[in-house]
Amino acid sequence: MTNQERIEEYLVRENGYLKSNISNHKIIMLSGKWGSGKTFFWKDNIIKNLNNEKDKKIPNHYISLYGKKSILEIENEIFLKIFESVDSFESKEKAVELSKSVVNLFSSFSSVINIFGVNLDMSKVSDKPFDKLEEILKNKKLEKTVEYLNSGAIICFDDFERKSKDIDLNDLFGFITQLTLNFSCKVVIILNDDAFEESDKTIFSNVKEKSVSKYLKYEPTIKELFEIIFENESYKKLDDYKEIILKTIQEAEILNARVYIQILDNFIEWISNNQDKNENTLRSLILVNINFILYHTFLYPININHNGIKYVYHIDTKISTNFYFLYSNYIFPHNTFLHFKMELENQIKNKKESLDEVIRTNLKFIEDNILLFKSIYFANKLDIAREIDDDTFTKINKFIETGILIKE
Repeated sequence: MTNQERIEEYLVRENGYLKSNISNHKIIMLSGKWGSGKTFFWKDNIIKNLNNEKDKKIPNHYISLYGKKSILEIENEIFLKIFESVDSFESKEKAVELSKSVVNLFSSFSSVINIFGVNLDMSKVSDKPFDKLEEILKNKKLEKTVEYLNSGAIICFDDFERKSKDIDLNDLFGFITQLTLNFSCKVVIILNDDAFEESDKTIFSNVKEKSVSKYLKYEPTIKELFEIIFENESYKKLDDYKEIILKTIQEAEILNARVYIQILDNFIEWISNNQDKNENTLRSLILVNINFILYHTFLYPININHNGIKYVYHIDTKISTNFYFLYSNYIFPHNTFLHFKMELENQIKNKKESLDEVIRTNLKFIEDNILLFKSIYFANKLDIAREIDDDTFTKINKFIETGILIKE
């Protein structure tokens, strides 16, 4: 059973954790590397399963923290989404009395009320004048909004590590914890716990230990993640090319759902326009695409009398730094980029006739253009234009660079 299958079975299969009352008032964390497809997995596997329940759909709501600048903004979005969708879920009626004693009116002119300790801006969810408070409180839809939060509703917070710096991490966890204390709901946090800035790492470690009830590690293999993306109906026309696509992605050792989607979309366009379907051409198409997505560079083959560097990026003529140190450095297949970079730096330092100023300039050039050197390493290690002619390679580069495939 794959990592994805284990998590899916644990969460949403029969008597799964999210379908049981045992997870009410709990915070569940789903952590995985950037680009590993966590959000895609949640929406495409978990949410679809929850929404396909025959007897009872489990209310669930997805909230991205990206771009949010305050806790109040997050609160409003939660209640707005629930308020607007209460009629879309089937649920047994529960006797929930919304007492006026839990509604705090900050001022006679305020549009903000407090429901079970959580502030809600009613101007966002109702077109009724706020001076008709009695009418709003009698609104059955508002009552159901609270009811759903108390019936095991699932609230998923994504892009946790990309929150605005205006939101204090302690305050955010405090709000989420309070949500699970005040309501009988379940909270899921999707994040990459390795991506927090240094100032937040200690805070995150402490609050995670105190607040999170269940920690799940999402770590699919390249094949597992690719299979999930490839299941999309729009990629069925690529069935005949699935093997070469997956093989090339595995060769490049790329685990990133967004990259896979871009590769597949460009692949469809290439095939649909009756372009060269030779396996080496298709391999190059995929690798050039990956190189551009990761490093935003294009490399063209330069024939040099050496067994080492074969591809050198076309450098802007304004850059005076010479590339002599590239031409005599061989990239062994087993080397990592760090080894490659170290060899370049050592060669610069050990060139006897070089002036100190030239050495410093060349070393600084590497540091200032690290993506360029990662691209050079990537292209040479994988031999991205292997056994294809220059015209075909140029055509591939132009297609990926411009996004337009010129029909000849």
